[in-house]
Amino acid sequence: MKVKIFVDFWNLQLAWNEYHRGIGATAPVRIPWRDKLPKTLLEKVGNDSEYAGTHVYASINPKSEADRKLNSFLQIMNTFEGYTVIVKKRKPAKTIKCPNDGCRRKIETCPHCSKELIRTVEKGVDTSIAIELFHYALDNVYDKAILLSDDADFVPAVEYIQRRGNQIIHAGFKNKAFEIKKACWSHVDFEDIMPDLLNSGTG
Repeated sequence: MKVKIFVDFWNLQLAWNEYHRGIGATAPVRIPWRDKLPKTLLEKVGNDSEYAGTHVYASINPKSEADRKLNSFLQIMNTFEGYTVIVKKRKPAKTIKCPNDGCRRKIETCPHCSKELIRTVEKGVDTSIAIELFHYALDNVYDKAILLSDDADFVPAVEYIQRRGNQIIHAGFKNKAFEIKKACWSHVDFEDIMPDLLNSGTG
């Protein structure tokens, strides 16, 4: 069984951070991208799994110093064996305004630290994931796909792809993403595989 992994980067990263904060982590816990993540997921899918690669879809704000550093890491990730990383630039969002009808004035700086408020919106990530789920299924690149996203917008794509015989397996955290979990063939809970992901060794 050929298995391909599709990762919504920010969806996973934010859920990962939330989980570790919730269990008392006082410092960031890194996702073991290079080897542990794909290896552990494939082991949960079945002993007959043949790795067909990992696609990671991320977005960055080019004006953010933190995001420029993240982009450097994403380019390194793109060199990991089996990895393809697709990075989209976020677009500027509408100006923040006071929601009160009597005011509606622009809010351009934080009232606490006086730094400029910059809002951006993610464009194209979900579309890219959905298109490539279809594309690689139709080209018989995978028999099973592991989808790391809690976004319910993928439900129609998942349902259609599975009607043609491919299986989509959701991977995420418990008590989240009920709609996408219901649509998928099965799911993997990160809580169950966390010991394998975080044990010592290559990550």
